[in-house]
Amino acid sequence: MEDINWIQIGIGVLGGGAFGALINQYFHHRRNKVQPIGRNIELKSFFNATDNSSMSTQISITGTTEEHKFTNIFTASIQLINKGNSDFEEFDFGITLPESIKAIKILKDSADRHHQINLNNEPTLENQINEFDITLKPFNRKDVYDIDLQLTSENGEIKEGDIVCGTSHSIKFVDIVSPTEKALEIAKSVAIGPMIISLNKY
Repeated sequence: MEDINWIQIGIGVLGGGAFGALINQYFHHRRNKVQPIGRNIELKSFFNATDNSSMSTQISITGTTEEHKFTNIFTASIQLINKGNSDFEEFDFGITLPESIKAIKILKDSADRHHQINLNNEPTLENQINEFDITLKPFNRKDVYDIDLQLTSENGEIKEGDIVCGTSHSIKFVDIVSPTEKALEIAKSVAIGPMIISLNKY
């Protein structure tokens, strides 16, 4: 018993197949668990005649073929952050609105030519819709995408809960609950936007 080198035996056990299998199982579980996608929605009234019941006001916007009149327009700023540990070559998700709310325009902020935002059915003045799908290419860890929607409502009201994001990916949307957390997530992004690049230089 005195000649047994327990340290070498311990190293052999730790370096053996059993320990390696445990490590592989840990990383397999980590890669395949449901991934969190940070989501922040900010809704602002750009124009809403119902804010003052004594006024009957409309705003006119000229489209491609005709003029369109609205009594209210809201801007919904949607930000998505990949908070998980998996990269998505393509991330597909959809936005669904109630029947009384229509999207009339979308503003896509792709940080650079290597990050794309594609739509299967783009809302426009001539194509006012309440559901459409978006593809982010790619959506890697810590990537940030910003999308602005212009919306109008039949009853003049829109709540943040009216804007529903859904996807078939194995993820869960988690709210970015505070401006501080939002700023920290953006600061950790390594590939999006000149501001982040300049911060990393100093």
